[in-house]
Amino acid sequence: MKSIILKKMTPVAVFVLGISGAFFTASMQSISKTSAPILGYVDNLDGGSPCDIAVNCDTQIGDLCRQFDDSGPQAKAMDSPTTCAQQVYRPD
Repeated sequence: MKSIILKKMTPVAVFVLGISGAFFTASMQSISKTSAPILGYVDNLDGGSPCDIAVNCDTQIGDLCRQFDDSGPQAKAMDSPTTCAQQVYRPD
């Protein structure tokens, strides 16, 4: 009796595993590539530190990150403790 149930259920189990594997791999491919958020800094024109004003930026290539969405001075990320020269981009 047990062997009959096992013989009938094996194809169903294989089918269920196959379908779930197909959905799992399809969902893994559809995950968007996310980029890492990074702080960009705008030079303070009053003679302060070159990395004074923090702005939320992104590392994914796109439009340049600026202090005010489409205008204002360009923000750059810190590449050393005293300079900000690394190119960063506007977050989506």
